[in-house]
Amino acid sequence: MSASTAREVARRVLDPAIRSQALRRLARATLKPQVNIWSPAGVSLGGAGLAILCAELDGRFSDEGWDVAAHALLASGLAEASDPARPLALFSGAAGYAAAVWLASRDGTRYTGLLAQLDAVLLPRMRDFASAPPSGPAAYDTVNGMAGWVGYLLMRLRSPEIEQVVALLAEALANVLLFPGRMAYRQDGALRLDYGLAHGVAGPLAALALIEIHGGTVHPATSRALREAGLWLARQATWRSGCLLWPAGAEPDVRGAPLAHVPVKNAGSWCHGSAGIARAVYLAGVATGTPELTDVGLTAIRTLCVQPPLLHSPNLCHGLAGQAALLQCFARDTGDPVVETAAARAAAKLAQDFAPGSLLGYLDTEQPGVRAENPGLLRGAAGVAAVLLAAEHVTAPEPGWSRLLLLA
Repeated sequence: MSASTAREVARRVLDPAIRSQALRRLARATLKPQVNIWSPAGVSLGGAGLAILCAELDGRFSDEGWDVAAHALLASGLAEASDPARPLALFSGAAGYAAAVWLASRDGTRYTGLLAQLDAVLLPRMRDFASAPPSGPAAYDTVNGMAGWVGYLLMRLRSPEIEQVVALLAEALANVLLFPGRMAYRQDGALRLDYGLAHGVAGPLAALALIEIHGGTVHPATSRALREAGLWLARQATWRSGCLLWPAGAEPDVRGAPLAHVPVKNAGSWCHGSAGIARAVYLAGVATGTPELTDVGLTAIRTLCVQPPLLHSPNLCHGLAGQAALLQCFARDTGDPVVETAAARAAAKLAQDFAPGSLLGYLDTEQPGVRAENPGLLRGAAGVAAVLLAAEHVTAPEPGWSRLLLLA
C-alpha cells in the first residue's frame, strides 16, 4: 500500500498542470511566502527535489520511466544551478542540485560529464569557503551551510579532490563543535543558540559523525570534538512527562553556556525537535564508540515511541514523515522492537492519511488551521512519498535522501 501511494503522489507532483495549480494555491495560503517559492534547481521546493524522488523510484522500479522524468527535471534546473552567484546551500543552492544529479546517476554510471562540470565549479568554492568560514550558524548548519554539503559528498565515489574538501569540512566542523556558542545568533535583541538538526548544533555534530563513520578523511581533533560536543548536547536533555526531550535551543552567555532554554515546540520533528537531535547524539556515539551517547540517543527516541509526539503536518521537515524517517533509521541500526513497531505504525498512519480528493494527496499543515498544497520534498507531498517508499523496503540500505538529511 505504501509503495502504490508513493507512486500516485509522485504522478501528481510530476504532472505540470497539477503542480502549477498546487503552487498557485500554496502562494495564496502559505504563511512563509519568502520560503515557499518554486525553484527549478531547488531541493526543498523545486525540480531537484522531485528528481530525487524520481531517482528513488527508479531504483525500485527501473522499467517505469522515472529516470526519464528525473532527466527532464534536472535539465530544466541546469541553467539556474549553473549561475556562479547561486549559493552552495543544500536545500536551495548548487550543492542540492549536484546531489540530485548524483542520486539520478545510478551510482555515477550516468551524467558523468555533468558531474565533472559540477565538481570543477563547486569543489573549489567549497574548499575556499571551508578554509576560512565566516562566523554565524548559517556557515555551518545543514540547510544553508557546510554540514549540508557533507551528506552529498559522502555519497560520491572518492576522489582526491573530494577527500580534500571533506578533510577541510571536518576541520571546520570540529572547530565549531568545540565552541558551540559560535553558532549563536541574535533574534529580537537576544542571543540564541539552536540545538536542532536543520539550523543548530546537531547538524555539524551529525555531519562530522558521518564523516567518521563512513571513512572520510578527518582532522585529528575530530574524535575529541565529537565526543565533547555530543556529551555537551546530551546533557541539555531533560525528562518531562516520561520523555527525554531537548529544548529547541537556549539563550547562551558570552562563552556559549546555556542560560535559559527555549521551550520544545515539536518533539518529533527532524528540523528542530528532540527526535532529530537524538539521531545526531546517537551518531556521535557510534562514531566515537561512546555507549553513553548511543544510549542517550536511543533512550530519547524510545520514549517518543511510547508517547508519540503530536504532529500536525505529514511532511518531512517537521511532520510525521520526518519522524517516520528517523524511526526507520534507528530501527535499521538497532533492531530495537519498540522502535521497529513505532516505525511501522508511523508509516501505516502516513499511508492512511492519504487524501485522494486533494490535489497532491497530502497537504502541509504550516500551523494548526493553515493547510497548503505543497509539492516539494522537504515540506510537501514529494517528501511524504519518499518516506512511504522507504517504508516498503526497511531491510534495504537507507535511501539516498536520508544521507542528505544527515540521518545515515
